[in-house]
Amino acid sequence: MTFLVNVYAKCGSMENAQKVFNKLPRRNVVAWTTLMTGYVHNDQSDVAISVFQEMLEFGSFPTNYTLGIALNACSAINSVELGKQIHGYSIKYHIDHDTSVGNSLCSLYSKCANLDSAIKAFLKIGEKNVVSWTAVICACGDNSKALKGLRFFTEMLADNVEPNEFTLTSVLSMCCTMLSLSFGVQVHCLSIKLGYEPNLRIRNSIMYLYLRCGRFGEALRLFNGMEDMSLVTMNSIIAGYGEMMELAKDDLSAYCNGTEALNVFSKLNNSGFKPDIYSFSSILTVCSKMFALEQGEQVHAQTLKTGHLSDMIVGTALVNMYNKCGSIERASKAFREMSARTLISWTSMIAAFAQNGQTQQALQLFEDMRLMGVRPNQVTFVGVLSACAHAGMVNEALGYFETMQKDFKIKPVMDHYSCLIDMFVRLGLLNEAFVVIKKMDFPPNEYIWSLLLAGCKRDGNTELGFYGAEKLLELKPKNTETCLLLLNMYKSADRWEDVSKVQELMKEKRLKKLMDWSWISIHDKVYSFKPDERQAYGAEMYDYLDQLLDKAKSLVGYQSLESFELLEVEEEEGKTLPSNVQHSEKLAVAFGLLNMPNAAPIRIIKNISMCRGCHNFMKAISSLNAREIIIRDSKRLHKFVNGQCSCGDYGGLL
Repeated sequence: MTFLVNVYAKCGSMENAQKVFNKLPRRNVVAWTTLMTGYVHNDQSDVAISVFQEMLEFGSFPTNYTLGIALNACSAINSVELGKQIHGYSIKYHIDHDTSVGNSLCSLYSKCANLDSAIKAFLKIGEKNVVSWTAVICACGDNSKALKGLRFFTEMLADNVEPNEFTLTSVLSMCCTMLSLSFGVQVHCLSIKLGYEPNLRIRNSIMYLYLRCGRFGEALRLFNGMEDMSLVTMNSIIAGYGEMMELAKDDLSAYCNGTEALNVFSKLNNSGFKPDIYSFSSILTVCSKMFALEQGEQVHAQTLKTGHLSDMIVGTALVNMYNKCGSIERASKAFREMSARTLISWTSMIAAFAQNGQTQQALQLFEDMRLMGVRPNQVTFVGVLSACAHAGMVNEALGYFETMQKDFKIKPVMDHYSCLIDMFVRLGLLNEAFVVIKKMDFPPNEYIWSLLLAGCKRDGNTELGFYGAEKLLELKPKNTETCLLLLNMYKSADRWEDVSKVQELMKEKRLKKLMDWSWISIHDKVYSFKPDERQAYGAEMYDYLDQLLDKAKSLVGYQSLESFELLEVEEEEGKTLPSNVQHSEKLAVAFGLLNMPNAAPIRIIKNISMCRGCHNFMKAISSLNAREIIIRDSKRLHKFVNGQCSCGDYGGLL
């Protein structure tokens, strides 16, 4: 009859198991333990505890295995107090050194975030087996003590205990946490030696380690060599391609990596696996980086169909995707349709409104967020201050800056000061911007001085401009655009000694020449443009561009303001492009107007900041052609509609 209890329990029929148990003429410890085990394995740990208490009242003494099951039940319901009582019981009867009891105690204390007690329970075990070592290693990993966990692993190997797949998976996870590639490679070798490499969990862990450490080649070789895959495998490689996009040497390489991620996602859909929230959030992030609105819309439709849109992670990723692809209306709609919102969701939407120049919407959303009882953080206030800066709302910005410190006890960081300085520079209040810089609690960074320098160059404030330039030069900037801003400013003032200093700095930092390059995607095909490749797309496009330039000049008074010193070539080349060569985004927009449907927005990615001349041209063309033009440069997203740009005409333009 005890075997019958076990059969019903393993088949998930605890009601029948209980009936058989109730009819037992005699109940020994094996019967009680069998029933308890059934309840634990069927996610009814609270009932298992009741059975354990009933057993003690009945007068039956538990074995070490019974106590282990009772401790597992306590762990499942996070009842550390009851677990301590059972621990005391095991000490009273001198069985706390037992392997099964010690293993269960270690797991219980680990789950209840009491790592010290977990380690003490482990050290008490008389005969430590692989489960014991794995329990303490996992305890360290689960309680953010990865280094301690790796030390236990080396002790385990020194004790001649062979790890199993769970041990190796846990150790590889800790290597990922610490980004310890060298240790992880040794564990990879050990897994091959022990014959575990074909194990899917192990391969997933190794692949994810290589992805996290930037060893994408090794990760892809593992992925391509897998005959069997899981959803975790595909999610990891999609996320890995997303990481590769961040580290790509140029935007075209990043786009290619994004395309591969989309291919894996398509393979996932065709393989019988069902995408989960991690699949959708990762691929939506990839779409946002690719500027791939059409693919993002398809993923959006799939989240609706599968019911994952209600998840906060997916909803937030969707908002970010639409925002970064220049569709603030759909980002707002996706935000409104979220069934629940986190601080990240609110903050993302506030930042989206701020980036698109919709200041009132951003500030109103911030007030709605406060009414809902959601406490803002540092990043939230960056969005709020950015919105105020965009609209030149000085009093409001200073008010929010004070509220952040007094009401929410948030200490200002560099990004908060950057917003204030950006606001004053936009308004031409350069002295006020300089006052903010002097009040900062930490030294200004390269970006702060670049903001001030750009404003001084625009407004002709040479005295403050050269002071900012000197401070910027002291920081030895590593950004090519910043160096060229300095270079052009010194050249315009005939300060050739300072020009030489900047050129030497560029050589010292090995800064590459600033190549002007743009690309546009039409029907999943990428077209790239460089100013010096005039014959690449035929004479028709260049004739059309000339017509656009003539119309812009005659109808809306557009004036070309390009400074081709932006394309300064390093070292011995020392030459600039011919004056009749157009910047790459102009070529891309002309190609887009010729090859895309009349109502379709034109989306372009540019590798450096737009210059003011091209910015003026895009405003003119959006008005003349009644076409929405969206350009994402190295600083921000510019959305041109009816002759206006979302950046407010000061988006870090060169």
